[in-house]
Amino acid sequence: MAAWSNWWSNRQEVVVTQSRGTAKVVLRRRFDSAFGLLGSVGAVVATTYPLLNPFPDTSYMVQLEFILAMAPLTWFMWMVGPHPVVKVYDSGVLVVNWFRRYWVPWAELASVESTDEVNLVLVSGERIGVASGAFSVAASLRGNRLQDRIRDGVERNRPDRVPADSGGVVRSLDLCPWHFLALVGYLLVVAWFGVHPPT
Repeated sequence: MAAWSNWWSNRQEVVVTQSRGTAKVVLRRRFDSAFGLLGSVGAVVATTYPLLNPFPDTSYMVQLEFILAMAPLTWFMWMVGPHPVVKVYDSGVLVVNWFRRYWVPWAELASVESTDEVNLVLVSGERIGVASGAFSVAASLRGNRLQDRIRDGVERNRPDRVPADSGGVVRSLDLCPWHFLALVGYLLVVAWFGVHPPT
């Protein structure tokens, strides 16, 4: 229970921190985001059709087994595709990775490293990896321009005067549970109508 309380507290702190400034830049891995979005939409369509048009005598339980297989797969494609992002605010940088997010106030950010991957280097010496700027063979063959674009997007928007009272770096899980539950709810309704079509 304490772990849940700490997680929710971190979530609330992130929301409050973001409200202190305006998102000036949004940085994504464009191809991965587009491919993941298309894959997620395609998976929803590929799941919806057989649920609405099941084989004769297919039971609702069989439909549920299909949902149990497809819903996590669709959710995973969303989490690793369109979900990762870097947002630059007036008060700091929000890094959203596959399953975690980090709020880094400007006072806590020492520099941004860009090699074949991107890392936020904190004043404490800790490094926070950026999923949107992770290594890929395609990016490496292009001279890591993607990583440089993310680094420049952050550094270029660093304010000249950084607030001293930053509140510290905030880390939290980011599993998008409402997205997953909405998907499952939609598929359950579709499966019901597939087995019990309106007359």
